[in-house]
Amino acid sequence: MKIIDAVKRRQGRAFVRRAVSACTALALGLPCMAACGAGQADSSVIQPNGPMLTIGVASDEKGLGFWHEGSYEGLEVNVARYVAGKLGYASKQIVFRQVSSANRLQRLADGEVDMVVAGVPMPEDAAYSAGKPIVASDDSAQFAGPYLTTAQSVLVRGRDAAAATDTAALQGWNVCAVTGSNAGEHLLAKQPKAHIERRGSYSQCVTDLMTGTVRAVAGDAAILAGLARAQARDVAVPADGVAYGTVRYGIAVPKASKTLARNVADALSDMRSDGTWKTYVARLGAETGWKE
Repeated sequence: MKIIDAVKRRQGRAFVRRAVSACTALALGLPCMAACGAGQADSSVIQPNGPMLTIGVASDEKGLGFWHEGSYEGLEVNVARYVAGKLGYASKQIVFRQVSSANRLQRLADGEVDMVVAGVPMPEDAAYSAGKPIVASDDSAQFAGPYLTTAQSVLVRGRDAAAATDTAALQGWNVCAVTGSNAGEHLLAKQPKAHIERRGSYSQCVTDLMTGTVRAVAGDAAILAGLARAQARDVAVPADGVAYGTVRYGIAVPKASKTLARNVADALSDMRSDGTWKTYVARLGAETGWKE
């Protein structure tokens, strides 16, 4: 009986710890799916590691979000871990799930992920102050950021690098743009005579570039630098003379999660003030050659 009573006491203490963790998640403004695990229908189910935080990240963007040797790595993965830690989550409570530009906000709206750290553009009409993360929203989500600001450009074959001098030079070119990215629209605003071909991922665009289906890939310069670094020399290179837009990356959370968005913005402010952000950006530059 003494052994049984001791087991019950330990189980009781574990239950209390998990209950406190769940309450903490709710206090931070996390939706029920975060306190119970993304997509978890029954909130009465107790998870042995406490509440889980499911984060959507890219898997094919070297330096930002990249699946390599069985785990995710890159600046956005590091940012996600930092923010999760500030929200009170241990490493074992973080689950990464692959998202794409085309489905990232839909997966957030469907409750498959609790937040997205995958190059999501923040609303362009929001009021920004240099180096100061803010909270903004649109019809799809709440956004906290930016955690990275990058110009937009194109990726070309080495043999076309000399020809891609500016956006005017792209007249009549077939250019691949990823569905869900605003790079195609921004390019057309500067060069309406470019022909945009939509694909579901950057890897598909790179394949089209290598096979000659398109002459360029439109995208964010930070992403394009990583794509170029992942290829053999001169197979794909950034066109340094082409610049047509700027995009600010924000962390997206569900539309109703205003408190969570504010807490994420505070975490991003801490990341900048304590020097962690500079470390992450320097590592991104070393891995891809991208310069802020």
